[in-house]
Amino acid sequence: MSYELNKKCEVCATPIPDDFGNFLCPEHYQMVSEMNEQKQKEIEEQKEAELLKNEANPTHPVNTESVAPVEVDIPAPESINILKEPLVLHEIPRDIEEKCDHSECGILDPNYLENPDMEDKNQILANLAQFIYSHDPAKKRAGKLLWYPQRNMYIFIRNYARSKIMSHPQYPKQIWKPHIVDVGCGSGVGSNVMSQEAHFVWGIDKNEWSIEFAREAFTRERNNIYYSGQVTFDVFDIMVDTRQIAQFDFVVAIEVIEHIKDVNKFLTALKRFTRKNKQGDCHIPNATEFFFSTPNRNFHKIRKDRPENIYHVREWTSQEFVALLERHFEKVELMNQKGELVAVDTAADEVVLAKCIYPK
Repeated sequence: MSYELNKKCEVCATPIPDDFGNFLCPEHYQMVSEMNEQKQKEIEEQKEAELLKNEANPTHPVNTESVAPVEVDIPAPESINILKEPLVLHEIPRDIEEKCDHSECGILDPNYLENPDMEDKNQILANLAQFIYSHDPAKKRAGKLLWYPQRNMYIFIRNYARSKIMSHPQYPKQIWKPHIVDVGCGSGVGSNVMSQEAHFVWGIDKNEWSIEFAREAFTRERNNIYYSGQVTFDVFDIMVDTRQIAQFDFVVAIEVIEHIKDVNKFLTALKRFTRKNKQGDCHIPNATEFFFSTPNRNFHKIRKDRPENIYHVREWTSQEFVALLERHFEKVELMNQKGELVAVDTAADEVVLAKCIYPK
């Protein structure tokens, strides 16, 4: 195969094939590549040094599996490389902090300050940023689209569904799989994780762009030929739309409730997905199970006077969170991010996951 040699290297003017994607000869392209690799290595070393220097400071935002999430201003895709720099916590102007309505939201600290309700960050770019920032070839750590606790909780629910499938009376002659609604599904990554052990997953979110991405990436329709789990996504604001849509085996809201101003309205709205018998009773075999997660203010790295994350309206202690949910459900179990039962007053877990049944 012959090549036209109309291009020239912009460094040494050596003729190069027209189909080269750059204006460098192989020798100088290799030189530039090595320079870029060296620069990237220096950035990584600087980052490691910064992390080591701040290990003694428990509030410093280190992106590991055992610390609280850190929010970032997500840049445009063309400038995504800046995410290799240390992340910076948001600061909230004092004039927009609000005293908490303690009787409604369940916060016991009279001096606790809420953040105002606001539109959430761009979830698609947040997932991409998480993937880039968590990718670490030196430590042989693959990038993850979800923050580690969030990912762990979706994996737990997926595995929990599998255990229920295998314990079903008709297994293995017939395979029963749950119907799941993922409330506040964002870009659909968690919905896709759960769909591996579900008959149907319905991801809903009020952000149209997130739903557009989720549909493109994860939608799966049944083909009526052989078994295939179905995954669909819709723009649906649970706080506004009052339609009775369907009943589900699992109602999942991971990393959502801390973003909601009127939490009691939110919890009441989710009850419409509860499975009931013909008499309208939810006390039935295989009753609908609800899964809610939230940051745990007992954890030593989480701020006590107000949320550090500007997108969080409030953050509860594990005791406050259980008490809030017990207003709405007859039975509440508290777990860590991996689905292991924990004490109600746990301080060892940065994120707690509650499983609830029998809405009041």
